[in-house]
Amino acid sequence: MPDDRIHTAEGHAYRRRSPLEALGAAVARLLPEGEARRRLRTLYHAALGGQRGITATLPGGEIVRVLPEYRFIGWNAVEYAAFRAAARSGGVALDVGSNVGAYALALGNWVRPGGRVYAFEPSRQAFDGLAAHVRLNGLGDVVRPVRAAVSDREGTAALAAEGHHGTSHLADDTGEGTETVETVTIDQFCAREQIVPTLIKIDVEGWELEALRGARDTIARGGDGLALFVEMHPTAWRARGLSAADVRAELDAQGLRAVPLRPVADAWALEGECLRLERAP
Repeated sequence: MPDDRIHTAEGHAYRRRSPLEALGAAVARLLPEGEARRRLRTLYHAALGGQRGITATLPGGEIVRVLPEYRFIGWNAVEYAAFRAAARSGGVALDVGSNVGAYALALGNWVRPGGRVYAFEPSRQAFDGLAAHVRLNGLGDVVRPVRAAVSDREGTAALAAEGHHGTSHLADDTGEGTETVETVTIDQFCAREQIVPTLIKIDVEGWELEALRGARDTIARGGDGLALFVEMHPTAWRARGLSAADVRAELDAQGLRAVPLRPVADAWALEGECLRLERAP
């Protein structure tokens, strides 16, 4: 049974849908899956811009080019504003759970000159989209895609892959619909790369607890100079037998508190929108 207390955040594409897209959506509702639809989809994507991409203009004037097959991507307005305010030229950002790169591309613009973005995405299909968008937007010298899942230990794990729709997540067991992916911890990755992040954004679809546990040293070392954002997924916690209390216990252990990016009745019932983690007073 759905929990009426859970509130799901919304995104914005920051572009106007063309008449061709409206027509394409209408045709898609009528045409069944099959060879004819696949061929028509190829022609449709070419007509929308093909490898040149579709242009989205973010609130600060940043121009992002998106491949037609990933035109669904969007940016949450309050997350965009918070990340933009926290990012700085020459900074090092970790985009954990990058999907096809919406925020990695924005961060890549904001940390120039001299900065670096490490974008983690374990799903093969989403990773391919991420890498393609980095190239399309001329950010290869700033954004480094890393095909790995972030957790509390290094090795391999099962991933419940959901393509490029942004809902892929680690799974407790292998099974139908899963693939084996590499796992890394933020602490060990940063030690190997000899980096000290100035901004970390975590969106791992219910595995926030593990990502935070694997980042304890990095978070402590970053101190007040680290802007830390974690997207919470209380519905996914419940499916895993976890609760907000488990995540809060980890925050307490690290001396952190969660602060919503906008006024909400209950920050711990906000699905799919980042909370900012700050040093507890």
